[in-house]
Amino acid sequence: MNRTFLFLWVSVLLAACGGETAENYYTPERCLAEASCPWALVSAHRGMCGSEPENTLAAFQECARLGVTMVEVDARQTADGIWVVMHDDDVLRTTNGGELFPNRVKVEELTAAEFASLTIKDDRCLENPQANPARCRPPLLEEVFRGVGSELLFDLDFKAGDASSLAELVLKTGVEKRLLFFDDEFESLRAYRKVAQDGLVMARAHGAEEAGQIAAELMTELDLRWLHVDPDYLAEARQRVDASVRLYLNAWDYQVDIWLFMAELASGEEDRLEREKKAWALLDELLQKGARALGTERGAQISAHLYPAGFGKQP
Repeated sequence: MNRTFLFLWVSVLLAACGGETAENYYTPERCLAEASCPWALVSAHRGMCGSEPENTLAAFQECARLGVTMVEVDARQTADGIWVVMHDDDVLRTTNGGELFPNRVKVEELTAAEFASLTIKDDRCLENPQANPARCRPPLLEEVFRGVGSELLFDLDFKAGDASSLAELVLKTGVEKRLLFFDDEFESLRAYRKVAQDGLVMARAHGAEEAGQIAAELMTELDLRWLHVDPDYLAEARQRVDASVRLYLNAWDYQVDIWLFMAELASGEEDRLEREKKAWALLDELLQKGARALGTERGAQISAHLYPAGFGKQP
């Protein structure tokens, strides 16, 4: 039996049994790259999927464990040019940086070694931060790329630094196909793509008309496949943007996260289910209007709802 016939025979058998063939099976990585993917991606904002502190290695690892396919990571450069993970431009809110370096609290003012010496503000880290560095230390970006397994996608929010340098790190660590580079500035997107020539980038639009203009301008130049929009003009943006460019938005801007949070506070099971029902109705509206990636702080719940049998598998 030759290989071609064997492949066709197995494909027919899988289809007949309700299985999936090579053509219609989508991994998260393939779904990030291909507009034909029917599945929406869920991106955990700052890695907040459960109980771990934001933007820590422990948080990103927990997302992977909980079945979330993508994490949003905030990237900045230190004074000595090392890429680290921190949302704010200073380290005051999430670490003890104000105590250790009172006169130098911005990420760009600290060396990588000084940044790595900080302790995350979490009660579990007070007595012995060294007991769980993944939770208690803010991570270097390379540590995150290498420390979460080979399947988790990265929705990288470019905060500050040299985009070309970041692209070099992406290539060095082999995560180019698993990373979506996002920034407001077109020049950052261009600088990143000049180095990571097969890398995926996402631009930002603030209205439907602008979304159409950006997509037309950058689709060919940067092989633009993703555009960040807002819920209030989602449907119109979908009409103005070529189908090969998919739309990303934040689910909390449409109250999905809020209703899931309210469900967690419900006093009884009936009340909880009613609030979850409201969240899922809003989520369905976003998907029907054209959203194909969702930033959220309820990544585990939304992933379980959208992928009850696992990502890319029909329940």
